[in-house]
Amino acid sequence: MKGTIICYGDSNTYGYDPQSLTGGRYPENICWTGILQEKSGWLIKNHGVNGRCIPHNSSQIHFFCEQLRDWCKIKGPVRIWIMLGTNDFLTETGFTAEDAGNRMKKFLQVLVQQQEINNREMKVRLIAPPPVKRGAWVDEERICREAEKLDKTYSKVAEELNMDFTGTGDWEITVAYDGVHFSQEGHRKFADRLLEILYNKPE
Repeated sequence: MKGTIICYGDSNTYGYDPQSLTGGRYPENICWTGILQEKSGWLIKNHGVNGRCIPHNSSQIHFFCEQLRDWCKIKGPVRIWIMLGTNDFLTETGFTAEDAGNRMKKFLQVLVQQQEINNREMKVRLIAPPPVKRGAWVDEERICREAEKLDKTYSKVAEELNMDFTGTGDWEITVAYDGVHFSQEGHRKFADRLLEILYNKPE
């Protein structure tokens, strides 16, 4: 085993099945995290939560810091992959890519600070979520336009904080009727692209 990758995200990391009426998830072998587990040689820890926004209030930050302390105790190399921002657009009126970038930067600065406090450095990769599309959950073209800007916005944040970055805006990930959640094909394609990163760029 090469080490541990903690995938910290929302429902598209959790593996939410948009056909489920109870918040269920796809089988592990369908979810991109499960495919990575099977094919990458890394231990993949799925820390996706349905509805999660970029942590920004005191309770969210406190809970994350508690999780981070636990991750710092994991033996061997640990990587943290973060993919968030979609729910911020969906739940906050007028939220922009710039707002997401500012919120993400503050959150990542907390992460860096907590790593220093815990005396444990874990390599971070910021992943921009694939853009949403018009659908049952997305009824504003403005949201689609702002989501498309995340690649550029997050790239700047990652550069400022000296972190790895992955843009997904041109991956053409297929989503379900709601315009948000990956289809089964979308999960497979997303996993394939991330595997390319692992294979082509040593972690």
